[in-house]
Amino acid sequence: MTSRLFILPLEPLEERYTGQWYKWLPASLGAGFDSVQVIDGKPLTDTVQVGAFLDLNSTAHYKASQLQEVARLFHSKQVKSGDAFWVSDIEFWGIESIRYLARLQGIKVKLFGFLHAASYTTEDFMAPMADIGRYLEPAWIAAFDRVYVGSEYHRQKLRLTRLLPLGHEAVALLDRVVVTGNPWRSDECRAAADQSGDVVRDIDLCFPHRPDREKRLGIFLAAARELQARLKREISIALTTGRAAYRSTNDQEAVDEAGRLSRVGGVRIFTNLNRAGFYNILGRSKVVVSTAIEENFGYAMIEGMTMGALPLMPDRYSYPELVQKDRRFTYETAVPGPDSLVGGMENLLSLSPVAFGEWSRTAQRYAAEFDSSELRIAADMGAEMLRP
Repeated sequence: MTSRLFILPLEPLEERYTGQWYKWLPASLGAGFDSVQVIDGKPLTDTVQVGAFLDLNSTAHYKASQLQEVARLFHSKQVKSGDAFWVSDIEFWGIESIRYLARLQGIKVKLFGFLHAASYTTEDFMAPMADIGRYLEPAWIAAFDRVYVGSEYHRQKLRLTRLLPLGHEAVALLDRVVVTGNPWRSDECRAAADQSGDVVRDIDLCFPHRPDREKRLGIFLAAARELQARLKREISIALTTGRAAYRSTNDQEAVDEAGRLSRVGGVRIFTNLNRAGFYNILGRSKVVVSTAIEENFGYAMIEGMTMGALPLMPDRYSYPELVQKDRRFTYETAVPGPDSLVGGMENLLSLSPVAFGEWSRTAQRYAAEFDSSELRIAADMGAEMLRP
């Protein structure tokens, strides 16, 4: 029996990993199928007007147009028993329609998808939907044969916040949730490093996140200023964005402070960065810092580590998993105040060149553990496809 994998991608934006997924996943996940069909959607804009990293109006339109095409494929009898659907973000308003259309017509299909975040993730853009999400998100898990997540932290957060409150039957759904790491490849980072030649690490601290409230840019800037006063010397600080302007959807105060600091010196804001440009900044950085309020995987840290920068991140959420609980690369969050963060920055920046090189290679080795994570997903999908 021939089988086809239908892939519903995310909007492939250049500044985000979604564009990389668009290139990688059809070949990686489709290797075990006879054919692959990518179901594109129709976006409204690539500029974020409502939302954080994707424009929500555009995303809703994109997914609705994907579902429209799915309905057409069922109508024209192109979806057959033995086929499968891959959904690049299970926050897809139409999952139940795919399952319903298949069952209604006696078509046995498998559903696979990736869960990035949801309304239980602190200050995620889905958080305003928590009153609905606490029922909707378990239903998403129930609709899929397999759901993949980036970290054990995320899997347990899902269990505690969404499945456990609904009782034993809902908790049993956790068996469908598999930890694989987010789909990630280091080759594009390495290619950027190769193109850069001998990189001079002229940036002390890099804040690689978008400047939104949940990333806590203001805390990072305050800690960097305190470190500068403690060291009594200027430190080089880089802020990055793939957009034409450094802007936020919900933390204008921090963005204004970043702009002020960039005008007086010490802080450089790099805008209009494509992926290669972003990787170049990471390769010039000694330390990449996260002050995020929560994280289910941590792409920016993995990218920085791959480029040889030392990561410094909270000792909570998924972050300890990224560095195999190596406390050299995390700072304590249980104690109020910035002392732990500032101390961590100071410690990493004070390393000798020999020690820096050793720690950098260790961080690169940790990052390499997640290389080609989509192959783990493909292997698990293949095993699930053999199940009746």
